[in-house]
This record gives sequence, structure tokens and C-alpha cells, in this order.
Amino acid sequence: MNKKQKVVMLATLALGGLFAGCSKSEPIIACGREWNPAVGYVADTGSVFRMADELIIQLRYGTGFDFNTLKFAFYEGTLASKGEKLWEHDFHVSNKMEAFTLEARSRRGGYATAREMTKLKAPGTVVVEVSSERGVIASKQLSIVNQ
Repeated sequence: MNKKQKVVMLATLALGGLFAGCSKSEPIIACGREWNPAVGYVADTGSVFRMADELIIQLRYGTGFDFNTLKFAFYEGTLASKGEKLWEHDFHVSNKMEAFTLEARSRRGGYATAREMTKLKAPGTVVVEVSSERGVIASKQLSIVNQ
């Protein structure tokens, strides 16, 4: 390689590194049975839960939140056809947070079960939708089963 090719290659690598460092990851909803407060993340164990399983939901935004209010809403149905709204709640967030964890306490102690968190009366499919003042940030479909 001659000197000109080396300079072009180094400049390309530098620009690639710059763009990679500036990219923003997509927000995701992680749902799981395990929550590690020391690390601050929910172990994403999938989207099928038994009614009696503990359920903890976390929005991972990637960078600090650039809005003030976060709304979690639960709907019956699928992502393709949302049905009746089961419940929703607004939370205040700051730009110092990059993830928000929705954890509730069960009446019997411990974390809330999938039945308690989703407020489903029978097994079915639920859509978790997270939005801000600007619109929907992320949504995820969960299957709640009896077994």
C-alpha cells in the first residue's frame, strides 16, 4: 500500500468510528422473572409467562431520556390488533436515566405475578406499549398461559 491509500484507509476508519460512537440504539422492552438491582437490568427471558410467574418489565432507551413523562399501557390482544385497554400509568423520568423498570409488589410478598401486573382475568395475549409525549417508543406482545 502506498502512503495515499494508507491515509484514505485511516480516514475511513476514523469516520466509521465516529459514526458508530454517535449512533443511538433502538429502545427495547425487556420482560423477565429476574431483576438484578445492582446491575440495573432485567434478564429478558422471553415473551411467554405463566399466570403465577413473577413479571418485571423494563424499557431500555439506550441514552438519557429526552422527555419528561413515560406512559406504560397494557392492552388485550396482539400487536396487529390491540383490544381493550387493561390499565395505564404515567411516570416521571429524567435525562440521567437510560432505563426504566416497572416492578410491582405482590399482595403475598415478592414481585407481582403476570396476572397481577397485566390485570388479566384469564390466560391470553397482552400488548405492553411504552410512549412519551412524542408518541409510541416501543411495544411488545406477551403471552400469558395457565401452565
